[in-house]
Amino acid sequence: MSENQHPSHSQSAFRRYRTAIVIGILIVVFLVANSISWPYVLYGPGSAEPVHPRVETGKKLDEKGSLLFTTVSTYSKPNVFSLIYAWLNPRMDIETEEKATGGAVNYTAYRNLLAYMRDSSESNALLAAYNVMKKEIDVKEEGVIVYTLLKESKAAEHGLQEGDIITSVDGKSTLNVTSMIDALSSKKAGDNATLKGTRGGKPFEATVPLIAMPGEQDRAGVGFKQQTVLKVTPPDPVKFDFNDTGGPSAGLMMTLEIVAQLTGEDLSRGYRIAGTGTIAHDGTVGQIGGIQYKLMAADKQKADYFLVPFDSSIGLADLDDPKLTPAQRAAMLNAIQNGHSNWTLAQQTVADLAYR
Repeated sequence: MSENQHPSHSQSAFRRYRTAIVIGILIVVFLVANSISWPYVLYGPGSAEPVHPRVETGKKLDEKGSLLFTTVSTYSKPNVFSLIYAWLNPRMDIETEEKATGGAVNYTAYRNLLAYMRDSSESNALLAAYNVMKKEIDVKEEGVIVYTLLKESKAAEHGLQEGDIITSVDGKSTLNVTSMIDALSSKKAGDNATLKGTRGGKPFEATVPLIAMPGEQDRAGVGFKQQTVLKVTPPDPVKFDFNDTGGPSAGLMMTLEIVAQLTGEDLSRGYRIAGTGTIAHDGTVGQIGGIQYKLMAADKQKADYFLVPFDSSIGLADLDDPKLTPAQRAAMLNAIQNGHSNWTLAQQTVADLAYR
């Protein structure tokens, strides 16, 4: 055999270690892919757990069943493997981070807003519960929340974020929406205003330019949808433990649990009753997002019933009123569709769960 027919020493070494080299490359590719996050949010079924351990009122209640609050599981900035898993899983959905956060300045701002929504739902649950029990409760105003920045606003470019709670404007106390409007009443579009308050529980300050408020003649403002932040103090030692959740959708179940404990009436009637829905101070139940995931969670926990937000305040018969303009009729139809959206999606989800 000639010298040219024998493999070189380097070729033999490569063949000997080829498997190890390929495995090494695959490990590096895996580690890199695992470490890179993508600007998406994954949604899936969360939990369905008793409200009772998370609401303390100082009163004991022997529940034969349980009231369950339900959640949506969210996972932000997933890696490629999580994305593939969610894409293949029929019970999960993928949204861009921008769409999931409603275009918030950043994900931290969105989380701060969700935390406020949770705190606000606790306050509203107290107000609704004490209202139905016809008991007095103390309410104080603590600031103005930046709920949504308008597209015309320039405040985000100068440091303002969703979820910020404003307590003063140019040194003037602004503990409610009216006082904030008054503090800006002498200013015009293009002027600056210095805002102070809290962001995620820590102090913040931002000097922002004002704009002409859309649809409001001759009024300058920062340019955001706002709400007054309330601190509600009940006469009973009511405590909540929902800090690991976000958003307002547990409001209904919180309210039912407060009423049950303080009146001593077991509202579960021996059943496992899951549910969801925002709650207003007057007891009005509002629509929520992700109801399909919450139904899946309740189904997994063998709930007997599920409370679904349903708005029947607008009747289809009114659409036949000859006095309605086309615009009014379209607006009413849109309201009906939106109002019934939770119910419709819930029906579809229950049908899917039964089929599986």
